[in-house]
Amino acid sequence: MQDVVDTLKVRMSMRDTVVVSIVEHNPLVVSVERAKDSTTAFSLSIERGFLDGLTADEIDAVVAHELGHVWIFTHHPFLQTEELANQIAMQVVARDTLTGVYDKVWKRVGRQGGLVYLPAEAGIAGARQSQ
Repeated sequence: MQDVVDTLKVRMSMRDTVVVSIVEHNPLVVSVERAKDSTTAFSLSIERGFLDGLTADEIDAVVAHELGHVWIFTHHPFLQTEELANQIAMQVVARDTLTGVYDKVWKRVGRQGGLVYLPAEAGIAGARQSQ
């Protein structure tokens, strides 16, 4: 998993340290936050049982989405939204794959959500231009 994160960080032009933890339970299934005692590193946590049910493309989509949150944390923390994280992720993964991942997350947590979090268009040109 760490190799997937490191590879996608390069593809997404990100330099921040992101360390992966595979855990038995994560109430959010997958999450990312600043690492404890650090202002520059992040910790990405993914539930093992959820991870085991993903394809390679879906793993890339999950990681790209979480890296989208890291990008927002480091550039525009006040704009932290699921939609922007997905927009950033869609630089490197397909929208359809993200849709499938959301379906699996909702099934895992036992509730249905809506795809309002997925932008219609790929790319983050506007967000990147404001850096």
